[in-house]
Amino acid sequence: MKSQRGQPKRLYARFPFATELDASRLSPADKPGPSAKLLHAKTENISSGGLCIRTNRPLGSTGLVRCELRLPGVPVRVPLLAKVCWSEKRSGTNQYRIGLQFVV
Repeated sequence: MKSQRGQPKRLYARFPFATELDASRLSPADKPGPSAKLLHAKTENISSGGLCIRTNRPLGSTGLVRCELRLPGVPVRVPLLAKVCWSEKRSGTNQYRIGLQFVV
């Protein structure tokens, strides 16, 4: 995919991917506190670098997130660690789109 200036817009191709995901923000190690609230989301797409999720609550604009991905036909959830890259509220709705980059 190319941007208007001819430079690659994304490093990895995205693929439609619809499933459910649970996510919670991780607190910095030097700041003890209660665990972040669990956020339920649906995935929109995935690439080898990360995924885009849709939810009705914001997750914040930066920071690390612990995720559990639910895969159809798989009895256990797949754990992921990701970094919030971007977040946007969809105008006229209470929906948010959030870009997550895989960390490990």
